[in-house]
Amino acid sequence: MRAAANGLAGHLNDFYVYVNESSWLNTPGRGGSEYSNLNEALPYWFNALVPTAYTLEDARLKAQVHQVASTVLGHQAADGWIGPEVGEARNFWARTPFLLGVIQVAEANKTWESQVVKSLRRFMSLTNTMLKNDSRGFVHCAKDVDCTWGQARIHDMMITMQWLLEHHPSSQDSTLWENMDMFYAQSQYKWDEWYTDGVFQKVVEADRDAIIPFIHGVNVGQGLKASAVIYRINGSELMSKKTFDGIDWTFRYHGSASGSVLADERERGLGPFMGSELCTAVETAYSLAYTFQVLGRNSDADRAERTIFNALPVMVTGDKWAHQYMAQPNQPFALNTTASDGHVPPLFTTANSGVSTTFGMEPQYPCCTVNHPQGYPKFVSNSWVAVGSTGLAHVLLSPSTVSTTIDGAAVTVDCDTSYPFDNTLSYRVKASRDFDLFIRVPEWSPSLRISGVPAEREVKTGMYKVAIKAGQSSFSCLVETAVRTEERSNNTVSVFFGNMLYALDVGASQTSSYPHAYFDTKGPGLSYLPFPQLRDYYIKNTKPWNVAIDPSTLQYHGPKDNELPDPIFEQGAPPNYMTVDGCELSWGLRLGVSPDWAPKNRTCIGEKKGFRLVPYGSAKVHMSDLPVVRF
Repeated sequence: MRAAANGLAGHLNDFYVYVNESSWLNTPGRGGSEYSNLNEALPYWFNALVPTAYTLEDARLKAQVHQVASTVLGHQAADGWIGPEVGEARNFWARTPFLLGVIQVAEANKTWESQVVKSLRRFMSLTNTMLKNDSRGFVHCAKDVDCTWGQARIHDMMITMQWLLEHHPSSQDSTLWENMDMFYAQSQYKWDEWYTDGVFQKVVEADRDAIIPFIHGVNVGQGLKASAVIYRINGSELMSKKTFDGIDWTFRYHGSASGSVLADERERGLGPFMGSELCTAVETAYSLAYTFQVLGRNSDADRAERTIFNALPVMVTGDKWAHQYMAQPNQPFALNTTASDGHVPPLFTTANSGVSTTFGMEPQYPCCTVNHPQGYPKFVSNSWVAVGSTGLAHVLLSPSTVSTTIDGAAVTVDCDTSYPFDNTLSYRVKASRDFDLFIRVPEWSPSLRISGVPAEREVKTGMYKVAIKAGQSSFSCLVETAVRTEERSNNTVSVFFGNMLYALDVGASQTSSYPHAYFDTKGPGLSYLPFPQLRDYYIKNTKPWNVAIDPSTLQYHGPKDNELPDPIFEQGAPPNYMTVDGCELSWGLRLGVSPDWAPKNRTCIGEKKGFRLVPYGSAKVHMSDLPVVRF
């Protein structure tokens, strides 16, 4: 998070026109810089920067989000609309991330609470009127405005309404309930209906217009929590089941080993050449954290960790100044695939510029430039939860500190750890009186080994309960684990230790250029940008990628101490690795640009050799779906 604050995310407001010249910062109707008429750039950025600024206590970033919040809320229309659109151009979608941002401001800083709540209530009254007026801005929009995004993602808008109902009850409550009911009833895209036997597509055979909102990767990432949001409205066990079915089916038929959804930009299966959008990773992680809090299924918390420790960092450089638009499970090179005649091989499901897998300021499309920074801060802010009225639980494991009140007692807990690079967590606790501290046990771990305090595994929650006494105390916790593999398509496996995915070390040779605008990928790039750290990167492998492994020979080598390089999620940085016996195979390229399905013929074309596997998040070029041979 500190790297992101010091990198691209923390400096977008200094130079990026889609943020600092956004139409949201002008009087409605006066326009501004936007990459699409959805006007989503500044809301995405704002939703990510608020928790970054407050979690890090970064005064510079706080000042930026305060200025934006003040400007946008100050421009609120007389009828209650929040945003730059006027008349028929109004569309609910981009309000969703912006409102998620302002409720975080109100949570973090009580001086904003009154203004935020007042603005939200005005907006929700207008929402009720618009929904009753032929569903304006939701189902019916102007001809050049796409309403499907708002409908497929409306559950995220409902989260703001539920926040008002929970934390700021008022005479408007009945209107909020009615708004949620109307949003659900009027939407043409209901995720609980999609995740139904005979409707959900295990393999997408045709991109029919009617299903595109359900197979678009970012929509899927957000949609994983849709039924859980509805569950909170009606308490329906059916919605609980739909949530679990949606998560399980998505990862079984369209999931990556790294914890994201294979959809470039649309789902079509488990091909190791499939891309996965960076926006999809951060939205998936947030949805999984949300569903765990609502429904308490342990595997959803595991999946949230997996996404944050693997799918997110592999797509961002260690210094956080450059990112990919898409990553692939098997991606031994990240190069511009545009031919000399301008042709781009149609590897992915959407037209692309040839730079989809390269690293840069805004490769292919800017949405991920402004949206990706929400990944880490939302993970941290959802990592601690209340257990009843007398307990506190650490559920998304990571280094973090929480200060709160448990049953009237002031409590501070600090978790110092190198997890997931090392599985030891050291806790320091300060409490004004006794309370119960819980630690979640990942499903891949047989148990926790806790030293220094009495602890027991609780049947109801499945977590370990530590009885904390008043005053100051400390203890350590080892999350036990071992090397394991998970089956992937076509007799391939992915390799894990704990919640960290390991990929074949294919080496890396890197070149760079000035960054290119997404709409102009040719030429030398933009030399006038104010930060020399802004570069586009192109990476080739320096070691064989066409390798099959014998999983029975896997051996894990852990770090010798708790000191990690900074940055850690960078090529060659992590001290932990695995060794394995394997050999090279005759393995072709798909459309000449990316490794195809692993060959069925597993005859070695060379001698058996030892190979190294490294943490996937650090390996910007890699192979993670590895074919199996037996020696």
